[in-house]
Amino acid sequence: MAVPMDFATKNVLQELLRECTNKSIQIPESFILYYVKLLLLNPSWGILPGTLPHRNDVRYLVKQCVQKLSNQSHSSIVTLKIQHYFKENFENLENMIIKNRADLKARILPLEKDILDAYVEDEEGLGRLFRKVVYFITLTSGLGNPTDEQVYKESAAALKSALLETDLKEFVNETRENKEYQLIELTELVTGIRLFNRDCKKCGSGIEDLPKMLTKALEVTLQDIEKTLESIMETVNLLTTAVDNNYEIEPSAESYVLRRRLPDNVDEPQLNHVMNLLIIYRQYELFVRKILVEVSNMSTTAKSTIEKLKDLLSKVHNSVSFRTAIPTIQVFPLFSQVADAWYRLQNQTIALSQLNQMLLNLHFEVERTNFTEDVIRLMLGPSSIISDADRLEKTTQLKIRQTSADAPIVYPSDVSDFERIELQYLGFCAWKFVETGGGLIPANPNMGVLRIDGKYYAFCCPEAAVAFCSNPFRNILRGLEVVRRRCELINLLQMEDQLIKVSKIEQKGKLYPHLTLAVSRTITEIPLVSHEVEPNPSWALSYSNALYFKNVRSSILKRKSLLEHLIM
Repeated sequence: MAVPMDFATKNVLQELLRECTNKSIQIPESFILYYVKLLLLNPSWGILPGTLPHRNDVRYLVKQCVQKLSNQSHSSIVTLKIQHYFKENFENLENMIIKNRADLKARILPLEKDILDAYVEDEEGLGRLFRKVVYFITLTSGLGNPTDEQVYKESAAALKSALLETDLKEFVNETRENKEYQLIELTELVTGIRLFNRDCKKCGSGIEDLPKMLTKALEVTLQDIEKTLESIMETVNLLTTAVDNNYEIEPSAESYVLRRRLPDNVDEPQLNHVMNLLIIYRQYELFVRKILVEVSNMSTTAKSTIEKLKDLLSKVHNSVSFRTAIPTIQVFPLFSQVADAWYRLQNQTIALSQLNQMLLNLHFEVERTNFTEDVIRLMLGPSSIISDADRLEKTTQLKIRQTSADAPIVYPSDVSDFERIELQYLGFCAWKFVETGGGLIPANPNMGVLRIDGKYYAFCCPEAAVAFCSNPFRNILRGLEVVRRRCELINLLQMEDQLIKVSKIEQKGKLYPHLTLAVSRTITEIPLVSHEVEPNPSWALSYSNALYFKNVRSSILKRKSLLEHLIM
């Protein structure tokens, strides 16, 4: 059951849909809703869930959205689109199999209705009904085309062994509900009988070797995914090296600072574009890895199902060997089990087809972006491309040291299941992520990770950890603001739930005990600017929090003693 939209979200969605229609921007409504919900996790837009939004705030947000949506090859839109596509398809894979079955049922529904509503007066009518049942069972089972003479002959023979003429006459007089149930049973029995006959090499027209086909398809798909992943990682390594190469860590009076060093002919917007490309390809990598795991699991399941099918067919052989008559109660359940195993292989084939289509669609969407290879090469300079493995090896002997009582260090030797610790920012360096405004530079958790308020942060080098700990709670806030501004990072870094929580003033103190003090200091540092300009990274933290507290003044009066110094 869909969760009802709050008024603010619905208001923005309606305005944005109207503007997209006026501008002839063709994009699914479900994607726009996905986009809007992520944007509204940023309170700097001045639109809060459960409130009546100001008309000017809505217009401003809609204007910004339309500007981005008008260019669907924009890097952030591409990332959001593949996120939405993956969420709608991969996470609903089981539903897609059910839908595929439902679509088949819908196509043969008129035939089923004719069978259920049939009124037979003579032998000729009984023959027509039998023929319709054969067609229905063959189409439902997916074992060939019933218009093929040999396929029909084999299906009819299998049906006659399970349904006598007297049984068919009784079928006509049954209730509609009983008829539906009997059709399901007959389909399973006929499917099992035909598969057994095929296994006996007696017949099998129209029945393809599904186990062999599925096994081969899984092997080819796994090989293709490995090649795709290899290509993605080459691009990821290139982009990561290019971005990281333009920042240098320098010592400061208190800890360390990260200095940006851009080469000639490369400006800040170009650097940001390359960082956006890195976000796209990291998201692409994550999705392809998930598909790889799914296909690997599917391969294991398929092998198990094929073995079970062979075992069931062997049991049928043992039951009927050298016997002239076999009790139906003994063999019919085996036929139904054979059919069930076959249906599961069919479902796996459907799922594999969907996953292959997803891989194609993801590739197509990512390829729409402007790669700007010349700029990337300029940023890379004479440096060699460094892989994720290379980065780990370079810091393998290093350890981070504790510099703050608020951030204890957890080393791999401290816990038995260290590799299962859930790292913030998906394991990318927390300090460089904050300082670069969204740069995804891999961390090395083997150096140790910082535990701050129950969450774990990893770093690319010991200096990064020291710098982050110089003001950990403020850096955590800055990280949240980076994610809010670049909403395509929210689901990539799995921070939606966290943002929802910190957007509620009642819960902020629970999540970050020093949050009030940190926000208070930040707000006094930089003055507010006009809302007519898009939030800027340099002052977005102070602006968004100040605007948030201003807009919810009425809801926090009851906590005036705690937040009095924050209310404008």
